[in-house]
Amino acid sequence: LTVSPGLPSLERVHTTVACPRFADVCSRKMGLVDSFSKYGALALLVALCMCPGSNALDLKSDEHGRAELPQLTYRYAVFYAPDPNAAAQFLTQFVNATLLSNEGDSNWLATFRPTQHSRAYGGHSQVVSAGLRLPYGKGAYSDVYFVNDPTLPAGSYPPSKFAARLAATHSMANDDWDWWQDWHLAFTVDSIDAVALKLMQADVPFVSRGSLYFTIPGTGVTIQVLGSPTIYWTESFLFCRKTDNEMTGKMKPYPLNVTDISVMPRDSPIPQFIPGHQSIAASDAKACAAWAYKYLNVAKVEASTGPSGSHAYAGGICADIEWMEISKGGWEIHWIQQFNKREGYVNVKEHEDAVSQLHAETLATGEVDAYANYRVGFSVSTLQPYIDIFSTNDEPFTVSEDGQRMLVYAPNGYTFELFEESAAKSEPFNYTASESAIVSGLHE
Repeated sequence: LTVSPGLPSLERVHTTVACPRFADVCSRKMGLVDSFSKYGALALLVALCMCPGSNALDLKSDEHGRAELPQLTYRYAVFYAPDPNAAAQFLTQFVNATLLSNEGDSNWLATFRPTQHSRAYGGHSQVVSAGLRLPYGKGAYSDVYFVNDPTLPAGSYPPSKFAARLAATHSMANDDWDWWQDWHLAFTVDSIDAVALKLMQADVPFVSRGSLYFTIPGTGVTIQVLGSPTIYWTESFLFCRKTDNEMTGKMKPYPLNVTDISVMPRDSPIPQFIPGHQSIAASDAKACAAWAYKYLNVAKVEASTGPSGSHAYAGGICADIEWMEISKGGWEIHWIQQFNKREGYVNVKEHEDAVSQLHAETLATGEVDAYANYRVGFSVSTLQPYIDIFSTNDEPFTVSEDGQRMLVYAPNGYTFELFEESAAKSEPFNYTASESAIVSGLHE
Protein backbone atom coordinates (compact mmCIF):
# COMPACT_ATOMS: atom_id res chain seq x y z
CA LEU A 1 0.00 0.00 0.00
CA THR A 2 1.66 3.23 -1.12
CA VAL A 3 0.45 6.80 -1.31
CA SER A 4 1.99 9.40 -3.62
CA PRO A 5 1.02 13.08 -3.84
CA GLY A 6 -0.69 13.92 -7.09
CA LEU A 7 -2.46 10.60 -7.53
CA PRO A 8 -6.27 10.53 -7.81
CA SER A 9 -8.06 10.16 -4.49
CA LEU A 10 -8.79 6.61 -3.42
CA GLU A 11 -11.66 5.26 -1.39
CA ARG A 12 -11.74 2.49 1.21
CA VAL A 13 -8.02 2.71 1.92
CA HIS A 14 -8.46 2.99 5.68
CA THR A 15 -7.27 -0.14 7.46
CA THR A 16 -6.09 -1.18 10.88
CA VAL A 17 -2.52 -2.34 11.36
CA ALA A 18 -2.17 -4.73 14.26
CA CYS A 19 0.90 -6.90 14.06
CA PRO A 20 1.00 -9.50 16.83
CA ARG A 21 4.81 -9.49 16.97
CA PHE A 22 5.02 -5.68 17.09
CA ALA A 23 1.65 -4.95 18.73
CA ASP A 24 2.99 -2.55 21.35
CA VAL A 25 4.10 0.02 18.80
CA CYS A 26 2.48 -1.00 15.53
CA SER A 27 -1.20 -1.02 16.44
CA ARG A 28 -2.46 2.16 14.88
CA LYS A 29 -4.86 3.62 12.35
CA MET A 30 -3.55 4.78 9.02
CA GLY A 31 -5.22 6.09 5.92
CA LEU A 32 -4.71 8.42 3.04
CA VAL A 33 -4.31 11.39 5.32
CA ASP A 34 -1.18 9.79 6.77
CA SER A 35 0.76 9.90 3.53
CA PHE A 36 4.17 9.06 4.94
CA SER A 37 5.69 11.76 2.73
CA LYS A 38 8.26 12.61 5.37
CA TYR A 39 11.11 12.55 2.92
CA GLY A 40 9.55 14.60 0.14
CA ALA A 41 7.48 14.20 -2.98
CA LEU A 42 7.57 10.45 -3.35
CA ALA A 43 5.80 7.95 -1.17
CA LEU A 44 7.64 6.16 1.56
CA LEU A 45 7.73 2.46 2.22
CA VAL A 46 4.68 1.29 4.10
CA ALA A 47 4.70 -1.44 6.71
CA LEU A 48 1.56 -3.47 6.11
CA CYS A 49 0.14 -6.09 8.41
CA MET A 50 -3.20 -7.41 7.27
CA CYS A 51 -5.70 -8.14 9.99
CA PRO A 52 -7.93 -11.18 10.36
CA GLY A 53 -11.17 -10.54 8.57
CA SER A 54 -9.72 -7.85 6.32
CA ASN A 55 -9.10 -8.11 2.60
CA ALA A 56 -6.41 -10.76 3.01
CA LEU A 57 -6.38 -13.33 0.24
CA ASP A 58 -7.49 -16.91 0.80
CA LEU A 59 -4.33 -18.72 -0.27
CA LYS A 60 -3.90 -22.38 -1.01
CA SER A 61 -1.41 -23.81 1.47
CA ASP A 62 1.26 -26.48 1.26
CA GLU A 63 2.45 -28.79 4.03
CA HIS A 64 3.92 -25.81 5.90
CA GLY A 65 0.63 -23.91 5.79
CA ARG A 66 1.95 -21.44 3.23
CA ALA A 67 1.17 -20.51 -0.34
CA GLU A 68 3.16 -21.89 -3.23
CA LEU A 69 6.09 -19.49 -3.24
CA PRO A 70 8.53 -18.56 -6.01
CA GLN A 71 12.06 -19.92 -5.77
CA LEU A 72 14.65 -17.76 -4.04
CA THR A 73 18.01 -17.09 -5.70
CA TYR A 74 20.84 -15.81 -3.50
CA ARG A 75 22.27 -12.57 -4.90
CA TYR A 76 24.02 -10.50 -2.21
CA ALA A 77 24.79 -9.72 1.42
CA VAL A 78 24.93 -6.32 3.13
CA PHE A 79 26.90 -5.38 6.25
CA TYR A 80 27.45 -2.22 8.25
CA ALA A 81 31.05 -1.02 8.30
CA PRO A 82 32.44 2.11 9.99
CA ASP A 83 34.57 2.63 6.87
CA PRO A 84 32.91 0.83 3.94
CA ASN A 85 35.72 1.57 1.50
CA ALA A 86 38.36 0.19 3.86
CA ALA A 87 36.27 -2.94 4.47
CA ALA A 88 35.84 -3.52 0.74
CA GLN A 89 39.52 -2.92 0.02
CA PHE A 90 40.51 -5.38 2.74
CA LEU A 91 38.20 -8.10 1.46
CA THR A 92 39.37 -7.79 -2.15
CA GLN A 93 42.84 -8.97 -1.04
CA PHE A 94 41.52 -12.42 -0.14
CA VAL A 95 38.54 -13.10 -2.39
CA ASN A 96 38.17 -13.26 -6.14
CA ALA A 97 36.24 -10.02 -6.63
CA THR A 98 36.20 -6.63 -8.29
CA LEU A 99 35.17 -3.38 -6.68
CA LEU A 100 31.95 -1.91 -7.99
CA SER A 101 32.45 1.69 -9.06
CA ASN A 102 30.10 4.66 -8.87
CA GLU A 103 28.34 3.79 -5.65
CA GLY A 104 24.69 3.24 -6.16
CA ASP A 105 24.82 3.17 -9.95
CA SER A 106 22.66 0.88 -12.08
CA ASN A 107 25.22 -1.93 -11.82
CA TRP A 108 24.39 -2.39 -8.15
CA LEU A 109 21.86 -5.04 -7.17
CA ALA A 110 20.95 -3.49 -3.84
CA THR A 111 19.51 -0.16 -2.79
CA PHE A 112 20.15 1.33 0.63
CA ARG A 113 17.97 4.36 0.96
CA PRO A 114 14.20 3.86 0.44
CA THR A 115 13.16 4.19 -3.17
CA GLN A 116 11.62 7.63 -2.66
CA HIS A 117 15.18 8.98 -2.77
CA SER A 118 15.35 7.73 -6.36
CA ARG A 119 18.97 6.69 -5.90
CA ALA A 120 20.74 3.76 -4.32
CA TYR A 121 23.33 3.76 -1.54
CA GLY A 122 24.99 7.05 -2.46
CA GLY A 123 21.70 8.97 -2.51
CA HIS A 124 22.52 10.96 0.64
CA SER A 125 25.63 13.01 1.24
CA GLN A 126 26.22 11.36 4.61
CA VAL A 127 25.88 7.82 3.30
CA VAL A 128 29.12 5.99 2.52
CA SER A 129 29.00 2.65 0.77
CA ALA A 130 31.13 0.23 -1.23
CA GLY A 131 30.38 -2.93 -3.17
CA LEU A 132 32.22 -5.97 -4.49
CA ARG A 133 31.22 -8.44 -7.17
CA LEU A 134 32.35 -12.06 -6.88
CA PRO A 135 32.05 -14.00 -10.16
CA TYR A 136 31.47 -17.74 -10.19
CA GLY A 137 30.44 -20.35 -12.69
CA LYS A 138 29.87 -19.03 -16.19
CA GLY A 139 27.98 -15.78 -16.00
CA ALA A 140 26.93 -15.87 -12.34
CA TYR A 141 28.03 -13.60 -9.51
CA SER A 142 27.18 -12.50 -5.99
CA ASP A 143 27.72 -9.12 -4.39
CA VAL A 144 28.89 -8.00 -0.96
CA TYR A 145 28.05 -4.46 0.16
CA PHE A 146 29.30 -2.38 3.07
CA VAL A 147 27.43 0.72 4.21
CA ASN A 148 27.54 3.40 6.86
CA ASP A 149 24.31 5.40 6.87
CA PRO A 150 24.06 7.59 9.97
CA THR A 151 20.80 9.11 8.70
CA LEU A 152 18.74 5.98 9.40
CA PRO A 153 17.03 5.48 12.79
CA ALA A 154 19.27 3.43 15.07
CA GLY A 155 17.86 3.92 18.57
CA SER A 156 20.20 3.75 21.54
CA TYR A 157 22.10 0.79 20.10
CA PRO A 158 23.46 1.86 16.69
CA PRO A 159 25.34 -0.52 14.37
CA SER A 160 28.56 1.36 15.15
CA LYS A 161 28.35 0.20 18.76
CA PHE A 162 27.32 -3.33 17.75
CA ALA A 163 30.17 -3.67 15.22
CA ALA A 164 32.79 -2.41 17.70
CA ARG A 165 31.64 -4.85 20.39
CA LEU A 166 31.50 -7.69 17.88
CA ALA A 167 35.03 -6.98 16.68
CA ALA A 168 36.28 -6.90 20.28
CA THR A 169 34.53 -10.22 21.01
CA HIS A 170 36.41 -12.21 18.36
CA SER A 171 39.77 -13.38 19.75
CA MET A 172 40.52 -15.33 16.53
CA ALA A 173 42.41 -17.86 18.64
CA ASN A 174 41.99 -21.38 17.32
CA ASP A 175 41.32 -22.71 20.83
CA ASP A 176 38.45 -20.27 21.28
CA TRP A 177 35.04 -19.88 19.68
CA ASP A 178 32.43 -17.25 20.39
CA TRP A 179 28.76 -17.60 19.50
CA TRP A 180 28.95 -14.59 17.16
CA GLN A 181 31.40 -16.43 14.93
CA ASP A 182 28.35 -18.48 13.97
CA TRP A 183 27.07 -15.31 12.30
CA HIS A 184 29.03 -15.52 9.05
CA LEU A 185 28.81 -15.49 5.27
CA ALA A 186 30.20 -18.67 3.70
CA PHE A 187 31.69 -19.46 0.30
CA THR A 188 33.17 -22.63 -1.18
CA VAL A 189 36.39 -22.63 -3.22
CA ASP A 190 38.29 -25.29 -5.14
CA SER A 191 41.60 -24.31 -3.48
CA ILE A 192 41.28 -23.25 0.12
CA ASP A 193 45.06 -23.46 0.42
CA ALA A 194 45.40 -20.48 -1.94
CA VAL A 195 43.14 -18.39 0.29
CA ALA A 196 44.87 -19.54 3.48
CA LEU A 197 48.24 -18.69 1.97
CA LYS A 198 47.13 -15.14 1.18
CA LEU A 199 45.85 -14.69 4.73
CA MET A 200 49.02 -16.09 6.33
CA GLN A 201 51.31 -14.03 4.11
CA ALA A 202 49.37 -10.92 5.17
CA ASP A 203 49.46 -11.95 8.87
CA VAL A 204 45.67 -12.09 9.02
CA PRO A 205 44.65 -14.65 11.67
CA PHE A 206 41.99 -17.21 10.96
CA VAL A 207 40.28 -19.97 12.88
CA SER A 208 40.17 -23.45 11.35
CA ARG A 209 37.39 -25.98 11.65
CA GLY A 210 38.20 -27.85 8.45
CA SER A 211 37.17 -24.69 6.64
CA LEU A 212 38.61 -21.36 7.76
CA TYR A 213 37.09 -18.21 9.27
CA PHE A 214 38.53 -14.71 9.16
CA THR A 215 37.10 -11.33 10.12
CA ILE A 216 37.00 -7.95 8.40
CA PRO A 217 38.73 -5.43 10.71
CA GLY A 218 36.49 -3.01 12.57
CA THR A 219 33.25 -4.66 11.45
CA GLY A 220 33.01 -7.90 13.43
CA VAL A 221 31.90 -9.53 10.16
CA THR A 222 33.14 -13.10 9.73
CA ILE A 223 33.76 -14.77 6.37
CA GLN A 224 33.90 -18.57 6.15
CA VAL A 225 35.78 -20.29 3.33
CA LEU A 226 34.88 -23.94 2.72
CA GLY A 227 37.34 -26.42 1.28
CA SER A 228 39.89 -29.17 1.99
CA PRO A 229 43.15 -27.75 3.36
CA THR A 230 46.64 -29.22 3.24
CA ILE A 231 48.89 -26.34 4.34
CA TYR A 232 47.37 -25.69 7.79
CA TRP A 233 46.18 -27.94 10.56
CA THR A 234 42.57 -28.07 11.58
CA GLU A 235 40.12 -29.68 13.99
CA SER A 236 36.45 -30.59 14.10
CA PHE A 237 33.67 -28.53 15.58
CA LEU A 238 33.49 -29.21 19.30
CA PHE A 239 30.08 -27.93 20.31
CA CYS A 240 30.33 -29.35 23.81
CA ARG A 241 33.64 -27.62 24.57
CA LYS A 242 32.91 -24.63 26.76
CA THR A 243 34.43 -21.25 26.04
CA ASP A 244 34.40 -18.22 28.33
CA ASN A 245 35.53 -14.61 28.35
CA GLU A 246 38.04 -15.04 31.17
CA MET A 247 40.07 -17.89 29.72
CA THR A 248 39.54 -18.76 26.05
CA GLY A 249 38.38 -15.22 25.25
CA LYS A 250 41.81 -13.89 26.25
CA MET A 251 43.78 -16.34 24.14
CA LYS A 252 45.86 -15.01 21.28
CA PRO A 253 45.86 -16.28 17.70
CA TYR A 254 48.92 -18.09 16.39
CA PRO A 255 49.99 -19.40 12.97
CA LEU A 256 48.34 -22.64 11.92
CA ASN A 257 50.54 -23.52 8.96
CA VAL A 258 52.20 -26.92 8.72
CA THR A 259 54.41 -25.82 5.82
CA ASP A 260 57.09 -23.17 5.39
CA ILE A 261 55.09 -20.19 4.16
CA SER A 262 58.21 -18.16 3.38
CA VAL A 263 59.15 -20.37 0.42
CA MET A 264 55.68 -20.44 -1.10
CA PRO A 265 54.72 -18.15 -4.02
CA ARG A 266 53.12 -14.79 -3.27
CA ASP A 267 51.27 -14.51 -6.56
CA SER A 268 49.03 -17.58 -6.37
CA PRO A 269 45.68 -16.90 -8.08
CA ILE A 270 42.63 -16.67 -5.85
CA PRO A 271 39.90 -19.15 -6.82
CA GLN A 272 36.29 -18.26 -7.49
CA PHE A 273 34.14 -17.81 -4.39
CA ILE A 274 30.91 -19.77 -4.84
CA PRO A 275 28.13 -18.78 -2.41
CA GLY A 276 27.50 -21.45 0.24
CA HIS A 277 25.33 -20.17 3.08
CA GLN A 278 24.53 -17.42 5.54
CA SER A 279 24.83 -18.53 9.14
CA ILE A 280 22.97 -16.52 11.78
CA ALA A 281 23.24 -16.61 15.58
CA ALA A 282 19.82 -17.12 17.15
CA SER A 283 18.67 -17.46 20.74
CA ASP A 284 15.83 -19.69 19.50
CA ALA A 285 16.94 -21.53 16.37
CA LYS A 286 13.77 -23.59 16.14
CA ALA A 287 11.54 -20.50 16.18
CA CYS A 288 13.59 -18.91 13.40
CA ALA A 289 13.49 -22.12 11.39
CA ALA A 290 9.71 -22.43 11.82
CA TRP A 291 9.30 -18.85 10.60
CA ALA A 292 11.45 -19.51 7.53
CA TYR A 293 9.59 -22.73 6.65
CA LYS A 294 6.30 -20.85 6.81
CA TYR A 295 7.22 -17.67 4.96
CA LEU A 296 10.12 -18.51 2.64
CA ASN A 297 10.53 -21.15 -0.04
CA VAL A 298 13.08 -23.27 1.82
CA ALA A 299 13.45 -26.96 2.67
CA LYS A 300 15.05 -28.59 5.68
CA VAL A 301 18.62 -29.88 5.49
CA GLU A 302 19.50 -32.68 7.87
CA ALA A 303 22.72 -31.78 9.67
CA SER A 304 25.17 -34.48 10.70
CA THR A 305 24.79 -34.15 14.47
CA GLY A 306 25.27 -37.73 15.63
CA PRO A 307 28.20 -38.72 17.87
CA SER A 308 30.48 -39.30 14.88
CA GLY A 309 29.03 -36.55 12.69
CA SER A 310 30.75 -33.42 11.45
CA HIS A 311 28.61 -31.35 13.85
CA ALA A 312 28.39 -33.87 16.68
CA TYR A 313 25.94 -33.15 19.50
CA ALA A 314 24.59 -30.00 17.81
CA GLY A 315 21.14 -31.49 17.43
CA GLY A 316 19.87 -30.21 20.77
CA ILE A 317 22.46 -31.56 23.22
CA CYS A 318 25.30 -29.01 23.16
CA ALA A 319 23.79 -26.71 20.53
CA ASP A 320 20.78 -26.53 18.25
CA ILE A 321 21.55 -25.99 14.57
CA GLU A 322 18.73 -25.63 12.06
CA TRP A 323 19.72 -25.74 8.39
CA MET A 324 17.62 -25.16 5.28
CA GLU A 325 18.21 -24.77 1.54
CA ILE A 326 16.55 -22.57 -1.07
CA SER A 327 16.78 -25.29 -3.75
CA LYS A 328 17.78 -28.93 -3.87
CA GLY A 329 21.47 -28.99 -2.92
CA GLY A 330 21.51 -25.19 -3.18
CA TRP A 331 22.42 -22.18 -1.07
CA GLU A 332 21.55 -22.51 2.61
CA ILE A 333 20.45 -20.58 5.69
CA HIS A 334 21.84 -21.78 9.02
CA TRP A 335 20.33 -20.79 12.38
CA ILE A 336 22.76 -21.49 15.23
CA GLN A 337 21.86 -21.63 18.91
CA GLN A 338 24.87 -22.37 21.09
CA PHE A 339 24.63 -23.75 24.63
CA ASN A 340 28.31 -23.67 25.63
CA LYS A 341 29.96 -20.82 23.71
CA ARG A 342 30.68 -17.39 25.08
CA GLU A 343 28.83 -14.32 23.80
CA GLY A 344 31.58 -11.82 24.52
CA TYR A 345 30.53 -8.18 24.56
CA VAL A 346 27.16 -8.75 22.84
CA ASN A 347 24.45 -10.76 24.54
CA VAL A 348 22.59 -12.54 21.74
CA LYS A 349 19.09 -12.32 23.22
CA GLU A 350 19.48 -8.70 24.28
CA HIS A 351 20.72 -7.81 20.80
CA GLU A 352 17.75 -9.56 19.19
CA ASP A 353 15.31 -7.74 21.47
CA ALA A 354 16.88 -4.34 20.76
CA VAL A 355 16.88 -4.84 17.00
CA SER A 356 13.34 -6.22 16.93
CA GLN A 357 12.11 -3.27 18.98
CA LEU A 358 13.83 -0.86 16.59
CA HIS A 359 12.19 -2.61 13.62
CA ALA A 360 8.82 -2.26 15.31
CA GLU A 361 9.25 1.43 15.98
CA THR A 362 10.39 2.23 12.45
CA LEU A 363 7.72 0.05 10.85
CA ALA A 364 5.11 2.02 12.77
CA THR A 365 6.37 5.28 11.25
CA GLY A 366 6.97 3.94 7.76
CA GLU A 367 10.76 4.10 7.99
CA VAL A 368 13.61 1.68 7.44
CA ASP A 369 16.12 1.43 10.28
CA ALA A 370 19.89 1.06 10.33
CA TYR A 371 19.82 -2.69 11.05
CA ALA A 372 18.16 -3.33 7.71
CA ASN A 373 21.70 -2.83 6.43
CA TYR A 374 22.55 -6.24 7.81
CA ARG A 375 20.68 -8.40 5.33
CA VAL A 376 20.75 -11.04 2.61
CA GLY A 377 19.13 -10.34 -0.76
CA PHE A 378 17.24 -12.90 -2.85
CA SER A 379 15.80 -12.40 -6.31
CA VAL A 380 12.40 -13.89 -7.14
CA SER A 381 10.30 -14.02 -10.28
CA THR A 382 7.43 -12.20 -8.56
CA LEU A 383 6.85 -10.78 -5.07
CA GLN A 384 3.08 -11.07 -4.94
CA PRO A 385 2.84 -14.58 -3.40
CA TYR A 386 5.21 -13.45 -0.64
CA ILE A 387 3.22 -10.28 -0.04
CA ASP A 388 0.06 -12.40 0.12
CA ILE A 389 1.40 -14.89 2.66
CA PHE A 390 2.85 -12.20 4.94
CA SER A 391 -0.34 -10.16 4.72
CA THR A 392 -2.61 -13.13 5.40
CA ASN A 393 -0.67 -14.08 8.52
CA ASP A 394 -0.36 -10.56 10.00
CA GLU A 395 3.42 -10.78 9.61
CA PRO A 396 5.20 -7.41 9.34
CA PHE A 397 7.05 -6.46 6.18
CA THR A 398 7.85 -3.42 4.07
CA VAL A 399 7.43 -2.98 0.33
CA SER A 400 9.09 -0.38 -1.85
CA GLU A 401 7.05 2.24 -3.64
CA ASP A 402 7.48 0.49 -6.98
CA GLY A 403 6.36 -2.83 -5.45
CA GLN A 404 9.53 -4.61 -6.56
CA ARG A 405 11.43 -4.88 -3.26
CA MET A 406 10.33 -6.32 0.05
CA LEU A 407 12.00 -6.48 3.47
CA VAL A 408 10.98 -9.22 5.91
CA TYR A 409 12.10 -9.77 9.48
CA ALA A 410 12.92 -13.06 11.19
CA PRO A 411 11.96 -13.60 14.86
CA ASN A 412 15.53 -12.77 15.91
CA GLY A 413 15.42 -9.45 14.05
CA TYR A 414 17.54 -10.46 11.06
CA THR A 415 16.39 -8.90 7.77
CA PHE A 416 15.97 -10.58 4.39
CA GLU A 417 15.28 -8.71 1.18
CA LEU A 418 13.30 -10.19 -1.69
CA PHE A 419 13.34 -8.34 -4.99
CA GLU A 420 11.83 -9.07 -8.35
CA GLU A 421 14.31 -10.10 -11.01
CA SER A 422 13.08 -7.24 -13.19
CA ALA A 423 14.23 -4.77 -10.51
CA ALA A 424 17.88 -5.74 -11.01
CA LYS A 425 19.32 -3.41 -13.65
CA SER A 426 22.77 -4.91 -13.27
CA GLU A 427 24.71 -6.99 -15.77
CA PRO A 428 23.09 -10.22 -17.03
CA PHE A 429 22.96 -13.10 -14.55
CA ASN A 430 23.06 -16.78 -15.53
CA TYR A 431 20.60 -18.50 -13.19
CA THR A 432 21.33 -21.97 -14.55
CA ALA A 433 25.09 -21.56 -14.09
CA SER A 434 24.54 -20.18 -10.60
CA GLU A 435 22.46 -23.13 -9.47
CA SER A 436 24.84 -25.65 -11.03
CA ALA A 437 27.92 -24.11 -9.39
CA ILE A 438 26.31 -23.84 -5.96
CA VAL A 439 24.96 -27.40 -6.04
CA SER A 440 28.43 -28.71 -6.88
CA GLY A 441 30.03 -26.82 -3.99
CA LEU A 442 30.19 -27.28 -0.25
CA HIS A 443 27.63 -25.79 2.11
CA GLU A 444 28.80 -26.63 5.62
